[in-house]
Amino acid sequence: MPLPTTRVVTGHYVNPATGANATGRVVLTPYPGVWTDETHDQVLTGGGTFTLVDGAFEQALVTTDAAGVEPATGRLWILEERIAGRPYRRRPFALDAGVDSIDVTDLVDADPAEVTYVRGPEGPAGEQGLAGPQPPLGAAGAGANIALRSTDPTTTDARTPTAHAASHGTGSTDPVTPAAIGAETPAAAQAKADGAQAAAASALSAHAAASDPHGDRAWATGQFYPLASGNALNGYVDDALLRIADLETRMTNAEAETRSIAKTADEPITNNTLQDDNELLLSVVAHGWYEVAMYIDTEGDPAADLTMGWSVPAGAALSWTESGVSAGNTNNIGSIKLQRNDAATASGVGIIAAGSVVLARGVLRVGATAGTLQFRWAQTSTNATPTIVKTGSLLKLTRVA
Repeated sequence: MPLPTTRVVTGHYVNPATGANATGRVVLTPYPGVWTDETHDQVLTGGGTFTLVDGAFEQALVTTDAAGVEPATGRLWILEERIAGRPYRRRPFALDAGVDSIDVTDLVDADPAEVTYVRGPEGPAGEQGLAGPQPPLGAAGAGANIALRSTDPTTTDARTPTAHAASHGTGSTDPVTPAAIGAETPAAAQAKADGAQAAAASALSAHAAASDPHGDRAWATGQFYPLASGNALNGYVDDALLRIADLETRMTNAEAETRSIAKTADEPITNNTLQDDNELLLSVVAHGWYEVAMYIDTEGDPAADLTMGWSVPAGAALSWTESGVSAGNTNNIGSIKLQRNDAATASGVGIIAAGSVVLARGVLRVGATAGTLQFRWAQTSTNATPTIVKTGSLLKLTRVA
């Protein structure tokens, strides 16, 4: 079913000190949390979490002024930035309809002390509109459709108003009355003041006549922190706040250390030439060490099998094993292959038509060049029956150093 009006939102995050692409993810959530699309009879819920690729993201969102969506007003998008090594930030923005994509820097204010945004080049200027018709010039006092001349005395005479405050006084020709400006009359104001004074006097008399007008003090003494104990409580509160801030920072950093990407569509191959997987790739930083874990859900002709390999940044070292049954297997029961391979080595395992699982593992050590870890694969023997890496296959990187 189609969505209401959408517009693509983009963003690019870089480290202002080094110029390197930032890593992490952004979360986009609608506010309120549920929108009702009356035009298409559907309820719009949730949002999405988007991992930065080369420091950037791009996502189509339903506009906050889309017609036929309830609530009709007050809708916003909430942007949460979970950038590696940077504090968590959460900011709202409105997204108006438009044909062109719009950068997040045009929607929310960037904090110059934090990771910055990179704005793309401006688009070409639009065409100059046609000039409207000009009315004819006339003399002073001309009609409604005649333009005044710049020398017309009505535009050059300052015409300072004369003093006339006295005319608005009581008994004058144009008095300003309390009713005219919505003011209280003296009699009504006095009546209210008298009533308030009487009520206060009554309450004071009742309080003074009570047998123990301040008897609640004994209860309060046992309920609240006594002033006589000094400001020691402030120290405990400040320490708790520091610990909470530290935990939030640790959680943000931990979330950035482990990243994963899953296939959203089956991918078939009918040849034995290694090629990049359409979806299973993740960015890595210079000098980072990563634990590599893969869950590969695959199927195909046992005569074709599956050969795997990797593409890594220049200067990176990868030690990995395929962890699958030996090639030529016909029933998923047989010897497990745990051969140690490097980044330049491709290795094959056996698969069957009913489906097989391969659990590849390894350690990636990135050199001075950042880049991308890319899963590559093909048939071991070219076969007309496709070898398929299926939806749900997963690549996960956990940074360990």
